[in-house]
Amino acid sequence: MGCIRCAGAALAGLLVVAFSGCNYTPPGRTVATKGIFRPGVIPTSKGKGGSAVVGKRDEVERAAILESSIKLIQGAALKPGGDNFRLATQKLNQYFEGTPGSQYQLDPEVLAFLAEILPPNMIQELQLPNWSERRDARHLEDCMMYHNIANRIGSTGDDLSRVRRVFEWIVEQVQLVPAGSLGSQQAPQVYARPYDLLLRGMGTESDGFWAERAWTFMVLCRQLGIDVGLLTYTKGNVVEPLIPKSASGSGEGLDLLGNPKTEKPPVVWVCAALIDGQAYLFDARVGLPIPGPGGEGVATLEQAMADSSILEQMDLPGESPYATSRASLLASPTKLGVLLDSSQGYFTPKMKLLQGELAGKNRTILYRDAAEARKHFMEVMGDRLGRVDLWTLPAEVENRLFTDPKFVQSTVQTLFFLRSELPLLYARIKHLRGELPEAISEYVSFRFSDSTTLVNDKKQLVPLPVQEGLDVYASYYLALAHLERNNLDQAELMFRKLLEMLPEPGPTVPFYCMFRWGAHTNLARIYEAQGDSRRAIAHYSVPLPTMQHHGNLLKARALVWNDPMADVPDPLPPAPKVFARVAAPAKAKAEAAKTEPPAKAEAPAPTPAKVEADPKK
Repeated sequence: MGCIRCAGAALAGLLVVAFSGCNYTPPGRTVATKGIFRPGVIPTSKGKGGSAVVGKRDEVERAAILESSIKLIQGAALKPGGDNFRLATQKLNQYFEGTPGSQYQLDPEVLAFLAEILPPNMIQELQLPNWSERRDARHLEDCMMYHNIANRIGSTGDDLSRVRRVFEWIVEQVQLVPAGSLGSQQAPQVYARPYDLLLRGMGTESDGFWAERAWTFMVLCRQLGIDVGLLTYTKGNVVEPLIPKSASGSGEGLDLLGNPKTEKPPVVWVCAALIDGQAYLFDARVGLPIPGPGGEGVATLEQAMADSSILEQMDLPGESPYATSRASLLASPTKLGVLLDSSQGYFTPKMKLLQGELAGKNRTILYRDAAEARKHFMEVMGDRLGRVDLWTLPAEVENRLFTDPKFVQSTVQTLFFLRSELPLLYARIKHLRGELPEAISEYVSFRFSDSTTLVNDKKQLVPLPVQEGLDVYASYYLALAHLERNNLDQAELMFRKLLEMLPEPGPTVPFYCMFRWGAHTNLARIYEAQGDSRRAIAHYSVPLPTMQHHGNLLKARALVWNDPMADVPDPLPPAPKVFARVAAPAKAKAEAAKTEPPAKAEAPAPTPAKVEADPKK
């Protein structure tokens, strides 16, 4: 993957002249009303002697202030670099004037839990009363996007069905890439928050802890009211010699050589979604939920702990072993641990206050009581549970995005084609919001165009290397948009076009060539949904350098077992040796722009599994 990093760095170097600067973080100031603070009142006029006569904001005015602030947050993504965040937080400070200071304090039980893990300065920051345009506004924007996606994709029905739809959508929208493949020597790849992950359509799952797709699953499920945590366990199959302490000369906390013992690092395993008193298992690394008994449904933790065949289904002996077994879970000296999302906004009392004010179309989950979440896992997992801790990665990402310029540089590098100067950002935002006809129209408008201009300078054409990247992204996102609309024929067309364009990732190609892997996986899903097992097996069997390959092979194996006497799939066409950009003819553009499925009988939506991204400002 080093070669991919080099190609990406070269491209960024070529284009540095075309685009200047990257304003990831807005000004780090907290907006507050000026003058002397008077709880619950606003100055109106001065009476005799200059004393202030004050009046209370009425409910109509407060409602207008709140509605205006929400609209500003919602509109910020399509107006990068504007004043939306500043104005919105100013209005929120006005809206909450007069709120007693005690309501900004953490509940004692929550404080006790968080204080075990978070430093004092972070605890203090959680309890600040003023709204910040830096952290608070971004948290609001993120949650509004997540709520839109989760409830649109989850739709209606029982909680497990809704969670499965969200999981399958994430696997469809966010393909896996190897750790380090989105970085360069100057700016190595760093962890990404879910918003940025969704923008760029690429994420990394590596050794469990680097679990970007899992984090995205956690934040979307929160908007459905479902608690999700990462399960961990400790390897306990190392046999140590039984030597009395006196003979070894060592005491507690020392090994046989007298050195301090170090705790074995936990293995970060899969996501557990708590639904109806059970912990359902979803493996974001392989892109599949753990199948239940007989390969049906989604397995619960209790089923996996009681029946070794549950996790044995995930194994591919001699091809791709599945590292976790019932025996390894039972042997864990620390039992099973749970890691909770540590994003600070969800623990902030002022978010709880605002959440209580939002209703109807503005309803969004902004806050989760950390102590209640811990209690929920304790109740569901019972004696299986060791500890519930905060997963430190989300808090680290949030803080480094506002304090570490090198971290910001690495983040921005992965979102190069989603800069505010380029049209892709605006189409992708609309896509993620579910405004699919508008998004499809915009993708088509600049895909294979020779006259695309910069958004902020209509006289300057987009350089050809950048346009080629836009062609790739627009083709891939068009396919995803059609897939979401169950327009399988058009999705297939776009994915196949992408495979005709992109060479295999290698020394001289940009990182977006890794979209080949997502195209293969999604084509397999489409063919499986259409009942074309031979072509589905062919695409599921394409080698991938991530754990998604394991999940794809499990799907291919299941299809083979369904019809073991079927003909062997035909070999797939080879990838082009170099990038093959061919301007789309008018007819093909019209086909790509179609927003409705064909009139013929529709194929079922691909649901493998029964297998089941922001420098915006």
